[in-house]
Amino acid sequence: MSKIIEIVENKKHYEGITLTERMAECHTSAISITIIENFEICETYTHGVKRRRTKEKLTADTLFQAGSISKPVFAAAVMRLVEGGALNIDTDISEYLVDYNVPTYDNQKHKITLRQILSHHAGLNLHGFAGYQQGQKIPTIEQILKGAFPSNHLRLKLIKEPESGFQYSGGGYILAQKIVTDVCQLNFCDLMNDLVLSPFRMVHSTFAQPLPKDKSHDIAFGYNPHNLQLRGGYNIMPELSAAGLWTTSSDLAAFGIEIMKALKNESALLKRNTAELMTTKAYVNSPYGLGFAVNQSKKGLTFGHGGSNFGFRSNMVFCPDDGSGIVVMQNSDIGMGIRNEVTNAFKEIFAW
Repeated sequence: MSKIIEIVENKKHYEGITLTERMAECHTSAISITIIENFEICETYTHGVKRRRTKEKLTADTLFQAGSISKPVFAAAVMRLVEGGALNIDTDISEYLVDYNVPTYDNQKHKITLRQILSHHAGLNLHGFAGYQQGQKIPTIEQILKGAFPSNHLRLKLIKEPESGFQYSGGGYILAQKIVTDVCQLNFCDLMNDLVLSPFRMVHSTFAQPLPKDKSHDIAFGYNPHNLQLRGGYNIMPELSAAGLWTTSSDLAAFGIEIMKALKNESALLKRNTAELMTTKAYVNSPYGLGFAVNQSKKGLTFGHGGSNFGFRSNMVFCPDDGSGIVVMQNSDIGMGIRNEVTNAFKEIFAW
């Protein structure tokens, strides 16, 4: 029996039913799972349909919104720019920003760095983003940062002293996105394709928001907590670096494999010390490195991230000690716990 079949058929992981039955119970119509063994993609499993009305079958190439998994992918781009000398993770970001200053809780200037931002220790607000329905006005990055119309959230602001503690901030990643585009003077989507998506063999992935029409048939439609299809199948996420990635489970597996290879000094894309910075806790008692959540298993270090946009939930986690890992992507808020159940089933079977 293959490990993927053991994961999806073993009823003890899903409250006494199979994964397929669990999906039906939780109104989750699409799931994509990729397993990694020995630094290679072992198997990709898909079940369900892209959209319920047409019953078009899900494939391994079907795109899901990755939510906050966008963050470590973006962090890899930042670190490649650091390796190339375009950025320094410990330089005050005011030296990079063009026409923008971060508001602060005490109206005083504070040194903020990319190291702090990527590890969520900059003291910034804006945990996450709701996105925008099809047909709504979409804010620019400047409007997002300033909380100005048509942005649907508060302005980005320093709410406590940098490095004074962990403060998860998707808003900080938007600030880092502005830094990268200000410094490189390039379109963000093109930059991400050149720095990460193309070289990391993420062949189906894109940060395009909204998606171009020729890509619209390639996506799984998302369903909200009320089991209603999102208008047009998804919310538009202009907060690209924090939540804008469209991808597949196998593309994210390829990304994770490259990071694991870098940790073994076997990557042509990232240096070992860069990968170590990304996957080592940035501060004492911190849950994060630079972009990645960091943890421990019975086999050793693990790193990864979860993702939650309206209508889409995902998990990815990797163990470089034996080159194993799993990526789970699904299209329902009601079934949000399924991603964790699948991940936990994998961890048990792989003796993590």
